[in-house]
Amino acid sequence: MITALNPATIGGAPPLREYVALAERYGFGGVEFQIESAEALAEESSWDNVRSLFEQFGVAPAMFGLPVEWRLENSRFDDDLKKLADHAKSAAEIGCTRTGTWLPPAITGSADEYLALISKRFYAIAGVLADYNIKLGLEFVGPDTARIGPEAFGPHPFIYTLGQTLDLIEDLDVPGENIGLLLDSFHWYTSHGTIENILMLTGNQVVHVHINDAPDLPIGKQKDKERLLPGDGIINLKGFLKTLAYIGYNGYVAVETFNSDVTALGPEHAAQLTEVAVERLLAGL
Repeated sequence: MITALNPATIGGAPPLREYVALAERYGFGGVEFQIESAEALAEESSWDNVRSLFEQFGVAPAMFGLPVEWRLENSRFDDDLKKLADHAKSAAEIGCTRTGTWLPPAITGSADEYLALISKRFYAIAGVLADYNIKLGLEFVGPDTARIGPEAFGPHPFIYTLGQTLDLIEDLDVPGENIGLLLDSFHWYTSHGTIENILMLTGNQVVHVHINDAPDLPIGKQKDKERLLPGDGIINLKGFLKTLAYIGYNGYVAVETFNSDVTALGPEHAAQLTEVAVERLLAGL
């Protein structure tokens, strides 16, 4: 597995050149990024220069955020879908074969109607991505507080566990099998996930991985935007990572930590703290 840096952990990604250099400086083998940032740099110079940037620092374009707003009205989705082939071609230009998006754990309307809608949309998205050999990772959001109480996404629970996400992927019946899991340790933990759940997977089913930690609170009190750096909390991250390796996952492991104390330090110091946390965690594996 290769460690990667996620912009949320450092308070947002700096310009791509600085971001890639920052990742290299603190020992990360990859970065999560927005494909538009690579396209802007290519427009300034060339795709050869963008590829050279990653090669120069020995940092890979690990995963780009799915540039399709599939949660909104049809007109917005249709516009974004029309642009997706160009974005996917851009990703292929730099050898990035992974993208990802998250699923709402609760919604305001009918779950059946919403499921039918997003199934059609994901089928269309996957069809475009398949032409460029890009896999899509779907991430479930696990905390009870995202479904229950004042911070809930909506009044009706939707998809918030590993099993439910696998059911969605199976029901999509996408040709080429280019949809899988974006598995996040915090969401795995807060959805009452177990090592046995991961053992039921194959490495091929996991597109990308996020690691982060949870404060010492009951599971029902955990909040999505209040996470800790890996190894600073109560999640069994060593078991999580060892099990992923056992099932054959050998892709990127990106640190995604929503923590205002860390991001307030600025990208440089935040990246340095993240590197220390990751090295401490991996040393114990």
